[in-house]
Amino acid sequence: MNDILDLTKEQLSLGFQSGTSPGGAKWPALKRPRPPHRNQNNKPLLDTYKLQQSVTEAGAEDHLESVTDQGAILGTYVEYAGTHQSGYGAIPARPFLGFSEIVQELATDDIASSVIKQINNL
Repeated sequence: MNDILDLTKEQLSLGFQSGTSPGGAKWPALKRPRPPHRNQNNKPLLDTYKLQQSVTEAGAEDHLESVTDQGAILGTYVEYAGTHQSGYGAIPARPFLGFSEIVQELATDDIASSVIKQINNL
């Protein structure tokens, strides 16, 4: 499960840098260029990097991560995360949380292997 979580964080980090959702959809562009002291590449959700770090870096402020025998949790406590994930009012949705196809395939294989191992131990 840790491998899946690590790959998920890697994929999510790439999504922030490329401005794409975990499923590969491009995020809407920013409506206005950022001021000189902020985000000169004008990439959405990267003004302070707080949101990206809270999702992808263990130990970062507002990071949520847990691995148990039952599964894994990955998320953020950043208060505006939900607004950007789903959109709200004039703020368009820019989904940054989710699972890429690669992660889904790896998780499926991992779960199937675990089930088979448990069946064989009966």
